Amino acid sequence: MIAALLSLLLLSAPAHGAPSATSQGPVPGARATLTTRLAQPPRLTVGDRFDVTLTVTAPNHSLVTGPLTDSTGVFVVAREQRRTAIRAGHDQTTYRLSLAGFRAGRHALPVFVFLVQGGSTIDTLKSDTASVTLTSVLPATMQDIHPLAPAEAFPNHLLWIIPLGLALLAALALIGHRLYRRLRRIQSLGAAPLPPWEEALAALEAMPWREWLAAGQVKRYYYALSQVLKRYMERRFGFDAVEQTTTEILHSMRAHRTPMRDEIARFFTRYDVVKYAKWEPPPDEAEAAIAQVREFVVKTRPEEPASAAAGAAAGGGASGGRGTTRGGDARPTPATGAA
Repeated sequence: MIAALLSLLLLSAPAHGAPSATSQGPVPGARATLTTRLAQPPRLTVGDRFDVTLTVTAPNHSLVTGPLTDSTGVFVVAREQRRTAIRAGHDQTTYRLSLAGFRAGRHALPVFVFLVQGGSTIDTLKSDTASVTLTSVLPATMQDIHPLAPAEAFPNHLLWIIPLGLALLAALALIGHRLYRRLRRIQSLGAAPLPPWEEALAALEAMPWREWLAAGQVKRYYYALSQVLKRYMERRFGFDAVEQTTTEILHSMRAHRTPMRDEIARFFTRYDVVKYAKWEPPPDEAEAAIAQVREFVVKTRPEEPASAAAGAAAGGGASGGRGTTRGGDARPTPATGAA
């Protein structure tokens, strides 16, 4: 009986030289070891991450289970990375844990446990005890939560004044907008438009056509000329030239017996080729296009009545020498050109 008890005690006692469970480095001939390394930045605030590296060294083909812990306390494991290196006589498994704490102060790290099974033997390894200091992210001068404000008395007239003020501002803005639009309408009605020929000649004069041709913007140049010509024909001869195609414009010119139809047909034919076929005419021909439009405007503007010219001569040119009436959308007989 005594011999049996002595045998049990000898079997349960650790072998001489066996490493403890919290050993900090691999020992030659040992069965399993665990090392702990803490990478702590100079200053940790609540929520900042820091790394804890746990390295388990065990004989080849050992089964390692972990890391296990009863409680992480004020810490959480945000990320875990594992890497195993097989070497001669032992396996080395590195666990890199990314931790974060959520309470200011000095706190001990949780103890991580590993179970290493090699054959019929199971070793229990525990990580070293270490502590970190977490600093609060709040300023040191911040006081506690401010007390609640007293309850508002009911009825609160301020709650009615604000919506009424906003409604009044909206009404004033609407009235001001309507007055502005009415004033603009009165101003536009009071200003008499230029006669069609004066408007067209002024637009041709202000057109930077030389810069456009020098920059290779031929399509833009012909488009601007066509718009000036269409608007002039629409105001001068009374048909919707701006919204019409080339075929419709030529048909309207025949119907209204507009002079210089062949010249205008050639101009719009060139414009259509430039617009749709992306053809660029020679420089001389492109420069001649604006002269062609100007010639059409000059030759189709109405003649000054003889009585108006005589009155202007008798008055000594006080009226500025212009015998036509502004706003002249009337259509007197053109000066030149066959119908």
